[in-house]
Amino acid sequence: MSFFECLNAFPEGAASASRMALTAKGLGYQGIIICNCEPGRIFMPQAAEMIKGIEVAVGVEVTAPGSKALKSRISSLRSRYPFIVVRAGSEETIRAASEDPNVDLLMHPCDVRRPLGIATARAAKLNQVSIGFDLSGLVHLRGASRSRWLQAVRRNLQLVRKFELHPVITASANSHLDLHSPRDLVAMAEVAGFEQDEAKEALSRSGILLALNRRKWVGPGVELL
Repeated sequence: MSFFECLNAFPEGAASASRMALTAKGLGYQGIIICNCEPGRIFMPQAAEMIKGIEVAVGVEVTAPGSKALKSRISSLRSRYPFIVVRAGSEETIRAASEDPNVDLLMHPCDVRRPLGIATARAAKLNQVSIGFDLSGLVHLRGASRSRWLQAVRRNLQLVRKFELHPVITASANSHLDLHSPRDLVAMAEVAGFEQDEAKEALSRSGILLALNRRKWVGPGVELL
């Protein structure tokens, strides 16, 4: 099973793309996907791509003030990047992202006040949008805040299972120091409520989506080899 991690690199993160790639390789990842909001400004991504033993891909994290702007930006970026992430904050953008088949990964906020809704889950299932779980809260939160975060994760996970959606787990690393090994990230996911096999599948899902998006389709069901 090939494990992939989605992360941010300099200047939106604290470490360069090559530093992130080298660290991820040492931790046991088969690949990383750099998902900056402005991928054109990534510092020397070609240096990371030259590192042997790990696959480095450049995706994009899409943000927009409203649903119309979000859909327009996603549409303009789809042909340029093999992996599109939406880290939604408002209900409007969450719903818009779940209804857009061009979105690969919806990073839903793990907030008890804004749980994953049935309408969003149905739309994500219909449009094959994966649901992301940012596990960094398990490291950075304490006390009651961590308890509420865990409650939100488990509620979202229940709905993901009910609608047979594809979850993705990530530490959302902004530095090479934020990266965790696949084994550690799977263990963190288990604490949050995942089954072990479920967590391993979630950690490999990004790589599967990346491979699918890189295939060339000339029409529905017709692939250019």
